[in-house]
Amino acid sequence: MLRSERMAFMDGPILDLYKTAFSDAERVPLENIHRAMGKGAFLDAYSDEGRFIGFIFGFIDGDKLFFIYFATVPEVRGQGYGAQILKDFRQRYQDKRSFLVTEPKDSGAEDYIMRVRRQNYYIRNGCTETGIKLLSDDVWFDAMFIQGTLSEEEMVKVVTLYEDIHNGRA
Repeated sequence: MLRSERMAFMDGPILDLYKTAFSDAERVPLENIHRAMGKGAFLDAYSDEGRFIGFIFGFIDGDKLFFIYFATVPEVRGQGYGAQILKDFRQRYQDKRSFLVTEPKDSGAEDYIMRVRRQNYYIRNGCTETGIKLLSDDVWFDAMFIQGTLSEEEMVKVVTLYEDIHNGRA
């Protein structure tokens, strides 16, 4: 049975997955993540019968939630765990208007196919394309709604607040 647990730190298998699932451009230093935790950021680890499955790292500002990192371990991909985690996320944070960002579908990118697959995965799991590009830690991303909607201005404010906190400016 899928279980989630709020974590105080990113370490062990969560840290290992973070380092392998996200590109250098997507990752921020570990100390930045830890700085943000307790100041609006959260880390939920998921397991099934004691086996680590994946994690979500996000940031909450009032009724708005920035879904920053989501990954499952490679061994369980394609087995429905990601969909279960997203369903649990929506139920747990049903009072939040939430969004995520993905690398843009740039046909010139080396990992273009992976970018398209990732966006299609989120669409299959109920996320909505917004047509909005957001700058996060000096990298442009495509924004998608997970549940509810937000204006571009609201999303920019949430991303900026998160960055100010994790970069030690707030």
